Amino acid sequence: MTYTLLVGGYTSNGVRVVQFDPKTTTTGSPKLSLQESTIPAGSDPSWIIQHPKDRNLILAVNEVEDGKLLAIKLANEESGETTGTVISTVASGGAHPAHLLVTKDAIISGNYSGGSILHVPYKLEPECSLTDHKDEKPSGIHVQFRGTGPNPDRQEASHPHEVYRHGEELLIPDLGADKTWRVIKGENGWEVKGAVEYPAGAGPRHVLVHDGILYTVLELSNELALHKW
Repeated sequence: MTYTLLVGGYTSNGVRVVQFDPKTTTTGSPKLSLQESTIPAGSDPSWIIQHPKDRNLILAVNEVEDGKLLAIKLANEESGETTGTVISTVASGGAHPAHLLVTKDAIISGNYSGGSILHVPYKLEPECSLTDHKDEKPSGIHVQFRGTGPNPDRQEASHPHEVYRHGEELLIPDLGADKTWRVIKGENGWEVKGAVEYPAGAGPRHVLVHDGILYTVLELSNELALHKW
């Protein structure tokens, strides 16, 4: 069985397609093959994710100054190549979106340089369509974070690096502020309801909750933090 892998990155050439055969019929050895053509995805599609229900739908960011969110529909051609078409593009609500969370009815983008998250509803039928907030950033839909750290090169401002859902709340590790923000949905939309604090200069990047423990990767201090949850 051959697996199709999609590879995003900091490139203007779109998403690359790689075929992985774990056991070829000729040699019995694993093989990686890079497809010559790419899937158009704008500039710097650094984070891509498959929709949880539609396996032929990919959601992606353009991690650029005027951040974008994209919906890409995949297709398998008779030639065996995997192709894709951008079917919806909207603003991410901030500069350099580096991550996104996909729920059953919305995308939530984490804007690294913008220091914010944005809630973007979508519809799957008849074709995936993302709601474009344009330049509007209404409270509850857009959440702005603030904070700095002692590292002048990496922590001059808030830098959300992930949007992680745990139960009914969002956990937003903020590399710039040395916090993981706890965000809940109130009567007027998303709002900050506290934060997990880390040592100054730690730089939290990604989180995971497992078996009552919050694990946090601290990029700047090269450590793993554990909190009872």
